Amino acid sequence: MEQIPFLGFSLYQMYLIFCFWSFIGWGVEVCYMTLETGEYQNRGFLNMPICPIYGFGVLMVVIFFRPISHTIIPLFFTSGILCTIFELAVGLGMEKLFHSRWWDYTNEKFNYKGYICLKNSILWGLACTFVVRIVEPLVEWGTKELPVIVGLIFLAIMSILIIIDVIVSVLTVINLNNRLKQIDEISKLLLKNSVMIGENLSAETLELKAKYDKLLSNLDKASKRILKAFPNIKSVTYSEAMEKVKAKLNNKTINKIKEKISKKNSDK
Repeated sequence: MEQIPFLGFSLYQMYLIFCFWSFIGWGVEVCYMTLETGEYQNRGFLNMPICPIYGFGVLMVVIFFRPISHTIIPLFFTSGILCTIFELAVGLGMEKLFHSRWWDYTNEKFNYKGYICLKNSILWGLACTFVVRIVEPLVEWGTKELPVIVGLIFLAIMSILIIIDVIVSVLTVINLNNRLKQIDEISKLLLKNSVMIGENLSAETLELKAKYDKLLSNLDKASKRILKAFPNIKSVTYSEAMEKVKAKLNNKTINKIKEKISKKNSDK
């Protein structure tokens, strides 16, 4: 595989590096959130065990900062800045595409509109310095030692799976947004008919209330995964409806945990 001038890698190598770090990034996210919440969470936008933002991030740092990879301080600052800009761009882009904010650092000190924060920028710099100086040389050695035919088969399978996963995940978000839109519209109708303040219910409003409750409660598995993977997600268009859906899902999760604890205690 021929290397691309000025990049130092072939497309084949870059794709392998991207897949490797996307998986490692997903693993780090899962471990961190599992320790924080006490339960396993499949992190990331995709259903597969990969977080592409990490794959792209490491690939950019490795390519752009190879000339200063032998340093520590310049590598720390430049990689931290690049990853912060990338995180901001991804956050803004996903909000524009899906009308939702997928993470929120508002509670962190020195944040910019909740998209990025100083703590994460420092972590990006530390992580990238460690990766570029210690781990990445081993990864690059592995890509060279891996039989090309095996690598090509792996990448072909990964490409198909990623394309399918992207389509499924995008459709999931579209369906979730449609659900939020319906919840918002019905909520306004119910409020208009004074259902929320306890007046007599007509057959029509009872039917609306039943549909409203069903939309809140009966989430599909894919939507549940997205909401659990991004607990701080906020809808730009239907913020109130999103918070109600999340609250309902959290209550169900809490009730399930209580049931498990109660069952364990009764079995003793």
